[in-house]
Amino acid sequence: MQKLIFESNLLPDGHLYCPDEIASKKNAHFKVIVTFEETEAEASESELESSAIHDTSEDFLTEEELKYYLNL
Repeated sequence: MQKLIFESNLLPDGHLYCPDEIASKKNAHFKVIVTFEETEAEASESELESSAIHDTSEDFLTEEELKYYLNL
């Protein structure tokens, strides 16, 4: 199996650009790897602690659900 690597861009209609010489081949399989620049800073330790303090989730597993998942 021959592998080709090329860079692509997202077209205005939402599809990925593919060169015609590749798109016209039969039985072509594509593997897409998406990379992007990280624009957000990581949370600080104090921000993580603060979010843990404010997490008041009431969504706990029942004893029956817990036993089910532990027995998987």
